[in-house]
Amino acid sequence: MRTVYRATVDSLALAAALLLCCFASANAEPRFAFATTPGKLPKDVVPKHYTLRIVPATTYDRFDGEAIIDIEIARSVPAIVVNAAELSFKSVRLRSSTGGETILTPRFDPQRETVTLTPASSPIAPGSYRLGIDYSGKIGKHPQGLYQIAYKQREQGRLVEKLLLATQMEPVQARRLFPGWDEPVFRASFEIVAVIDAHLTAVSNMPQSKVEPRPDGKKEVSFARSVPMSTYLAALFVGEMDLQEDSVDGIRLGIYTVKGKRARARYAMEATKQIVRYYNDYFGEPYPLVKLDQLAIPGGIGGAMENWGAIAYNEGRLLYSPGEDSLRQKQVVYGIIAHEIAHQWFGNLVTMAWWDNLWLNEGFASWMGGKATERFNPRWGMRLRDALWKETALAEDARRTTHPIQTPVENDTRAMDVFDSITYAKGAAVLRMLEGYLGEDVFRAGVQGYMRAHRFANTTTADFWHHLSGASGKDIGKLVAGWTEQPGYPVVKVLQHCENGAAAVTLAQERFTLNDPGAAPLAWNVPVILADGAGTRRTVLLERNPQKLRFEHCGTMLANAGDTGYYRSQYDDRNFRRLALDLNRLPASDRLRLLSDTFALAQAGRVDATRYLALVENLGAETDRTIWDHVTGALRFLRELIDSPGDQAVFDRYVARLLETPFARVGWDPRPGEAADAALLRRSLIEALGRAGHEAVVREAQSRFAARAEKAIDPAIRPAVLNVTGRYAHQTTFEALLERMRSAADMTEKWEAQAALRQVRDPRLLRRLMELMLTEELPPSDAVFNLTHVGDDSGMVELAWRFVLEHLPAVLAKASPRGRPHVLPDAASAFTDAARADELIALTKAHLDATALYQAEKGADWIRLKAAVKAREARRAVDWARARLPAG
Repeated sequence: MRTVYRATVDSLALAAALLLCCFASANAEPRFAFATTPGKLPKDVVPKHYTLRIVPATTYDRFDGEAIIDIEIARSVPAIVVNAAELSFKSVRLRSSTGGETILTPRFDPQRETVTLTPASSPIAPGSYRLGIDYSGKIGKHPQGLYQIAYKQREQGRLVEKLLLATQMEPVQARRLFPGWDEPVFRASFEIVAVIDAHLTAVSNMPQSKVEPRPDGKKEVSFARSVPMSTYLAALFVGEMDLQEDSVDGIRLGIYTVKGKRARARYAMEATKQIVRYYNDYFGEPYPLVKLDQLAIPGGIGGAMENWGAIAYNEGRLLYSPGEDSLRQKQVVYGIIAHEIAHQWFGNLVTMAWWDNLWLNEGFASWMGGKATERFNPRWGMRLRDALWKETALAEDARRTTHPIQTPVENDTRAMDVFDSITYAKGAAVLRMLEGYLGEDVFRAGVQGYMRAHRFANTTTADFWHHLSGASGKDIGKLVAGWTEQPGYPVVKVLQHCENGAAAVTLAQERFTLNDPGAAPLAWNVPVILADGAGTRRTVLLERNPQKLRFEHCGTMLANAGDTGYYRSQYDDRNFRRLALDLNRLPASDRLRLLSDTFALAQAGRVDATRYLALVENLGAETDRTIWDHVTGALRFLRELIDSPGDQAVFDRYVARLLETPFARVGWDPRPGEAADAALLRRSLIEALGRAGHEAVVREAQSRFAARAEKAIDPAIRPAVLNVTGRYAHQTTFEALLERMRSAADMTEKWEAQAALRQVRDPRLLRRLMELMLTEELPPSDAVFNLTHVGDDSGMVELAWRFVLEHLPAVLAKASPRGRPHVLPDAASAFTDAARADELIALTKAHLDATALYQAEKGADWIRLKAAVKAREARRAVDWARARLPAG
């Protein structure tokens, strides 16, 4: 699944206990065993096959269901326990293989989301049984179980309201569609039947096996029996859809869209064929199903979900039309397809045993998706973009609220908490680092052995280390356990002494943290690639103790050359000055790493912010948009630490001066022969200059927006033009953006309009926008996202925060159960005063249950970090900016 990242555990006290457990048991995780896999359901009863019949009501707000489940009972049990959430049981019967039938009485536990099914007398003997349950359930508006998506479609020049049904089962939402064993270790096959209106299309994991018309005008659609899989991969979609078909390596490929958007799926189909063919070869295990469908759905999830054979995407992530969409959209489409199709092997064919090993799904899919994207699109520089994503993990992983990649998940209802940047981006980065250390061929041999040995089965991380050890001849578990079983990462200190023209280099490591002086001291096995100014490279495995090396030449000495490592580097002052002078001669990956590490060191208080700002001043002729994206993000962080309006204006003028030079090179419009990603840099710089209040950029953005009817805004820069226009919107412009949002029949257009509206700084207009979010104007998930992010985007943090607090019951009622813990921390995230962190914790304790506390602790920790950096660096940054501006 590709989604927004979230974090772990119920409270910091519990987190600390879990981390201590992890430190003590590093490299102690066993290989997979069914009996010892965590979970709340007893393992004496095992499902083998589900036959599900789903009948949605015509109102799409509820459904009737029948589940017939073939089970094996290993030993005598007093009752059968299954998962179910918000389901009403009508009857429960148990038929033995010998023909006897028993009526079972259900007893619901809503807190645990389980149902205990008990016979009237005597325990249930071992053997084969068929469990039959007639039940009904809810169809909601949040992506949980079976849910509805409201969207708009253009028909004969007018907008028509439509509904589509979709499922989202991961992590533990299958129990909202059918009763069963909703834990990943319980694999079973599925046969799904849906009763739907005759004109609608139904899609599931497997091809349709039979379609029968009914006298009531509906039809009964049956799907073929699936391969054994975990419940979170089951899928069902119902709606008015178009289909584009093709094939690759004997696999039927389909891409479903809502009506009228089929042509926009052509690029996704071509990408899919390329990716599937590559993965079939790379993994040495062919895609195991007869078909692979992908669905572009107009809402619901914000990213994608890897349902086996029926991958779901928000249409804004899957559809691309040359000439209508930007290169950035093309890159997003390719990258997310590569990620989700990788899941068909990592996650579906081989599945983690329990949620504590989620990274076996998400880290692997992220790594493999990046590998495929870079292989087939090398001019995009996506490896460098991945480095920015890695920065998100490095920032989160250095904080007090971090967790190991492998984090104990004691309760399955908390499984969603581990879907965060550490699981995804750190997981991918550790794999890339390990692949670089072992070599691509050895690493691939280990992957293939792992796939071959565990197809249609579950694993733990120890199983993967076992196969990599066999391929490499090294004890990989011992080598890598520190990276997956303990939190955080090191900073590698590089100290160089020159002796008779040669270099004596000392490497040492210590744990890197941000505002966490009490962090436990840890060490890692760190593959360090050192490069000197003469081009000599050397790889060293840095362990707990410092290491000394000699190079023939003294000069610049760069650690983490090529940026394959997951760590920070810190240099002695003389070496840093040399690197700063050579900045523009370094490869882009090393320029970005030096900038990122220096900024992080400033956040940590190891150096001051002017060291970073001096580096930025050295960028000179920099043209790489990823590097400028990092710089503009860092400058925005510093800007948000400044409280005084006068000082803010000074820093804004400084930012505008810095960015004028790169923007002058790309300008507003494409130029003949320009680099492929020049348009992406153009968009980023327009956005940043507009935020800084650059008068010429603001005027031009407003002019282009005003002339949009006569000349369409270039899609490559349209989001930036809209955001700048929104930021300085007056009543008429606000109404135009609002109408753009309301009339959008495309998710990308709708997202762009919402983002622009969130920029509005006029307090009266901003309040009107927030009031609108409390109505039925938008789907509830979109409304909550806008309400909790408008303060950060607009800069009107206090106004937005007070509005959320004034209407907190209504905002929480709109949020999904798994979204509620994020409402307050997201709304408070732009604050920079420690008192706000205390307020956030107090409000969370007053209005939410204990499961929300960890997300609040994360938000509070982020605010306290910014408060600490502000106390050290805000005045220094303003003084630096003022000294570099023209007098007056």
